[in-house]
Amino acid sequence: MIDLYWLRDTLFALPLALLIYVGVGVPWALIVLPRRDWRLRMLVIALAFALGPALVTAWLFVLGTLGASSQAPLLRFDLSLMGVLVLAVVGIGLGWRKLRRTTAEPAQHIPWSWDEKLLITLIGTAIIVRFVVTAYWPFTAYDALWVYGFQGRLYLLDGFIPQNIGYYPQFMQLQYTFMQMSWGGFNDHAARAILPFLHFGSIAAAYSLGRLLFNRRVALFTAAIWALYPHMGDWARIGDLEIPLAFLFTLSAALFLYAWSMPTDGRRRYAILAGLVFGVAMWTKPTAGAFVWGVVLLVLVELVRVRFDWRGWWPRFEVAALTGLACIPLGGVWYLRNITLGLPALVFPHFSWLDRATQSGDLFSWPLLALTLLLIYLFTRPHKPDWRLVLPGFLLVLVALVPSMPDVLRAINDVVLAIQPEGTGIDLSRIDPPASRLMLHEWALLALGGGLIGFALYRYARPIRHESNKQPVQKVVWGLLLALPYFLTFFYSYSYHARLSFAIVPLLILPSAVILTYLFPEAAVNHWHISKKILAAIAVIVIALPGILIAWSGAAVEDDWLWTNRYPDDNARYAVHNPSIMLLKTELDRYIAEEGREPVIIAPGEQRLHFFYPLMTIEEFALPTQLDELAGATHYLYGAQARWRYADADIAPENNQVVSALARPEIFTRTVYHTDASFRYELYEINLTPRFVEAETNDTLNVGYIYPQEVVFGEGIRLVGEAPSARQLRANTLYLHMVWQAVGPIDKDYMMAFSLYNADDDTIYGTWTGPVSPGEHGYYRTNLWSLSEYVRDQRRFELSTLDGYEDFPDSLNYQIRVSIYDPETGEALPMQVDGELTEGGFPLFSPFYVGGE
Repeated sequence: MIDLYWLRDTLFALPLALLIYVGVGVPWALIVLPRRDWRLRMLVIALAFALGPALVTAWLFVLGTLGASSQAPLLRFDLSLMGVLVLAVVGIGLGWRKLRRTTAEPAQHIPWSWDEKLLITLIGTAIIVRFVVTAYWPFTAYDALWVYGFQGRLYLLDGFIPQNIGYYPQFMQLQYTFMQMSWGGFNDHAARAILPFLHFGSIAAAYSLGRLLFNRRVALFTAAIWALYPHMGDWARIGDLEIPLAFLFTLSAALFLYAWSMPTDGRRRYAILAGLVFGVAMWTKPTAGAFVWGVVLLVLVELVRVRFDWRGWWPRFEVAALTGLACIPLGGVWYLRNITLGLPALVFPHFSWLDRATQSGDLFSWPLLALTLLLIYLFTRPHKPDWRLVLPGFLLVLVALVPSMPDVLRAINDVVLAIQPEGTGIDLSRIDPPASRLMLHEWALLALGGGLIGFALYRYARPIRHESNKQPVQKVVWGLLLALPYFLTFFYSYSYHARLSFAIVPLLILPSAVILTYLFPEAAVNHWHISKKILAAIAVIVIALPGILIAWSGAAVEDDWLWTNRYPDDNARYAVHNPSIMLLKTELDRYIAEEGREPVIIAPGEQRLHFFYPLMTIEEFALPTQLDELAGATHYLYGAQARWRYADADIAPENNQVVSALARPEIFTRTVYHTDASFRYELYEINLTPRFVEAETNDTLNVGYIYPQEVVFGEGIRLVGEAPSARQLRANTLYLHMVWQAVGPIDKDYMMAFSLYNADDDTIYGTWTGPVSPGEHGYYRTNLWSLSEYVRDQRRFELSTLDGYEDFPDSLNYQIRVSIYDPETGEALPMQVDGELTEGGFPLFSPFYVGGE
């Protein structure tokens, strides 16, 4: 039987989410908006979905900060809910007061056209699919586990925001905490109940962008393209910051550009609203700060446009200034808090991420789409641009961009392979970073092609002098200029994933939406023949389907996960995207159950374990290079992240005592070894006791025999004794178990040599050489041994690997003689036995037989 616990938990959590987004958000949105704009429902919803959680998380931040100062759990459900209810009641009271004191302007009802109804239906379908997917899955993405989901759980347990927490602001994390409070424990589905509101808020913001600047049809086209954008659909379920940031950045831009384009009345109000929402964006993620540079760019461009007429420039400068001032309270509080606590105000990604930026042609997809639609529109008009300039210009643009567009290249390759013999496709080796970056000659072709098209369009538009024709172009240019600094930052630094461009995607979509309304005016579309309508509807549905279905298909490899009970619980669902981390969790849970205590884990670079064990001691920032640094820990995690952290710190494995000792079984017991698509994990239980003992006995050293002689090689390496079962000769295989000790400084990496010696004829018949404890990550180099440390050495030698083994004479007097030599020079270290120099190596245990049966 399929357990619908995920749906039950989501539905039970929805009233709390509705309290935040509707109960608090809607009244305050109505308060700050002028009464005439209450009829703009999508604007009201977008503003409500921004202000509601902003006010709630601001209250939770106060509780969490005060609780951290007093070490008191103030961030609990009763106090939190009390504040939320006060916000809702005050908002409803002030909203009711405004309702009574103002007069509504009559709104004219305009019916939707058939194509608009189709787009609304497709958007609604996408929202429903994404709601089901979001409700079904817990947090599975890396960042959601590492930061947002983990911090939401941590605050739930602590009852405050620990003062060592920095990094990203708290817009999402505090909501996750609040949504789980009523459950009295962790519940991802309750926490994630807010995600559909933020997802719909981003669509409402995209709609408001088109509605405030243009008209309802542009608004719907903008919202539809954004809502059906496959990358957005795939990311809607994740639960990190990209959809919320896109929502808030887009709404800030819509309000700001609306104020920027207004003549006088209401300009200041909307500038302040833009600043308030921008403050929420900064309360979400610091990359929203690129909005500031967009505003600065607009202000400078405006100053040039008015030819340095300060009076003409002042009204728009005032819009920018009011926006900046209004963002400060909520937008700056987290960064001020960090500075006050001695934490970095901002934490930037590691510089290595910059090297992963693709800087490829596909990043120009949205401008290329708009250019293509514009040229289609212009060349279907009676008056056309000069094709002799446009055609070569457009071809040059394509030649510049397409070679570094992976998806386009793959599509072309598939078509070529489908119609021609195998081996005639495209060489796809160029599409992977960094080879996919635009080359210098491609930039030159792009500039030349863009210049030709720009010149042609300038000549085409020059006779147009009507202000009504200029306004749409001006508004589109304003939007693009506002997005430009963010785009440049994304292009050059963070273009390793499409999600990091989400914040400006609606602004980049806007030009295409405007052109589409000219290509397909509502009046003309309504008069199409029914057959044309059906064909157009089918085409739109086919284009929209990937964006609708990708949330479903992208959630797991198998598409039947909902109705087959393939993943019966959250642990199984975590494992779909995090198989290695779930194996770690299983092993740690076993340890806790058997030992009755929590482990102490040193896990360099591992960030996701905190999600499952928020209060467990997991040292992710530690980079131990000496075994002594593991004192007090029960486990050591060595994986892909640890390798990267050590390499970043310029710590080579051969200089790392910890990594070199991983193959020492008396110290490290490997309990998990797993590699998934992205990460490798090796979990080791730690036992440092055998390294040092107070008294040398068979029990303390776990040996069967301690040599009565003092056997020392060089000045620092002592051969102590033989472990139990020191010599086993079975099926011509020799097993050796010995114990060494560092009794002095060892300045070089030495190797051990084990010679098969026959006392009957005083002949060495072969020698095996090698280091101590060789393993996957190297071996325990002698120059890394700590003074007085005991080192167990286990060897396995095949007699058959020696040259001429079949001709060895039968004898009962074979011995293994051990010596130590410098691999660089081949010279053996001097050996002292009870202080006297001895040659020929030290004989291990008693003689043994080698020969026929």
